[in-house]
Amino acid sequence: MKAITHRMKRAGGYGAAALALALGGGILTAPSAAASADNFIQFKSDALYFVDTCYEWQGPEGIEKKNYCHHAKAKGASWQANFPAEATGATVKVTFAGSTDGPPKTVTIDDANKNHCYELKGAWLSGSEVLRVNC
Repeated sequence: MKAITHRMKRAGGYGAAALALALGGGILTAPSAAASADNFIQFKSDALYFVDTCYEWQGPEGIEKKNYCHHAKAKGASWQANFPAEATGATVKVTFAGSTDGPPKTVTIDDANKNHCYELKGAWLSGSEVLRVNC
């Protein structure tokens, strides 16, 4: 009888340890507040300018190494940038080449957990604009 009780205590201890590992592992693998790499920022140009879009990713230290630009996109072009997995947001500078509107337009995105789409409009005399549209 004593041997059976000892085996039951040992089995119970192993079960508790397995449960603790399973729960602890679940906590360690819980999704973070960062973006999914499947989420993107998309632009479609209807502007009569060549357009540059430069992405400054927000998130943990070191993410700035993933910043980059798309250059000289013409009217009719569509392009997108996928959020790095650890990104929490982005600042996008949109430059319309030859525009007399002043500095680049700035798009600030604080939610990296969904897609963001924009349409670019403008011509030389009418100015330029960045419009948020549904994806």
